Amino acid sequence: MRVAMLVLALALVVPAAAVAAGPPSATTGAAKNVTQSAATVTGTVDPQGSATTYRFEYGTSTTYGLQSAEADAGSGTGAVDASANLSGLTTDTTYHYRVVATNAAGTTRGTDHTVRTAAAPGPPGATTGSARNITPVAARLTASVDPNGRATTYHFEYGTTTGYGKRTAETSAGSGQSARSVSASIAGLTPNTRYHYRVVATNDAGVARGRDRNFTALRNPKAITVSASPNPAPWSGSTTISGRVSGQGVGGTTVVLERQDFPFAGPYYLVATKAAASNGSFSFKVGPLWALARLRLTTRTTIVAASPVFEVRNALRVGLRARRISGGRVRLQGAVSPAVPNGRATLQKRSPRGRWVPLRRAGVHPLAGARSRYRFTVRRRGTYRVVVLPRDAFAHVRGTSRALRVGR
Repeated sequence: MRVAMLVLALALVVPAAAVAAGPPSATTGAAKNVTQSAATVTGTVDPQGSATTYRFEYGTSTTYGLQSAEADAGSGTGAVDASANLSGLTTDTTYHYRVVATNAAGTTRGTDHTVRTAAAPGPPGATTGSARNITPVAARLTASVDPNGRATTYHFEYGTTTGYGKRTAETSAGSGQSARSVSASIAGLTPNTRYHYRVVATNDAGVARGRDRNFTALRNPKAITVSASPNPAPWSGSTTISGRVSGQGVGGTTVVLERQDFPFAGPYYLVATKAAASNGSFSFKVGPLWALARLRLTTRTTIVAASPVFEVRNALRVGLRARRISGGRVRLQGAVSPAVPNGRATLQKRSPRGRWVPLRRAGVHPLAGARSRYRFTVRRRGTYRVVVLPRDAFAHVRGTSRALRVGR
């Protein structure tokens, strides 16, 4: 009985006194507070129940070569934070580091980590961006500027050549560590003119110039004046449309001519396009014309100018010839194109004073080939002509024949 109790007492006492503590554990952590010449490196250390110290080894390679002062990690049985402030580092350089923990049972080294010190602030970064909100006389220039940690200003240079010649006001870009968007508005531009521009950024470390870019100020057409000659145009014939685009920068403007034919049930369709001359003038030949036509012109520009819709009328073609018949009479007759079933022909004679005097009227009659015809008989000599009124819902206007001399 006494032996059993002694064994039990020994079992309760021996583990606390006889079990030896192991070597510490060490885990390398991240670096923080990194500057051009200093950084704080971190990690964790578990003393495993034995008095433990730690240090950080560091250097520009995995052989390290430098170390921080020894620090106390205590003698607990859980992980504790470890850190060291490294100073005297070289600017813009990569350093290797690791945490090393030591107690009576041994030394443990954490894994290798790296940190790169900050670069010394230099001249600003400058990148020319696009031109926006372009009008005939103004635009907004954009760019990005990186102050690189120093108080920085910027402006834009611009002009009609890469010599620029003009600049915007100097403006602060701040002193941040990253690029930021900047812009400036310019005005007083000449329409339809190409401009070069670039951003220029300045701080106490130097000057940076963005690359050259360019844009073209918009044309500024105001109106289109237009006329047609002849008007009316003869049936199956053509007319010449002449006009001018007014405004600024209109030389070379593309002018678009569109047409809609009687009875105007369909849409306008493209007839032709043409570049205006340096003064904005242009002309088109339009034909053949078979009936009344509506025309309109527009500019193919961002700012659009348009003419009023105008009409080119279409006159009947009226033929006239003379043939002698019995009794000293002369037959005047001719064809009318196109056919006008409801048309009416009027015979006219020129008076001694040069006026055309109506003599008689007659209907027109169908003729082969989608035409009509008329016929008059006269006895007296003189100069005659025939005027035909179409009466076809305004698809055509009256046509007049040539003047014909009839003698005995």
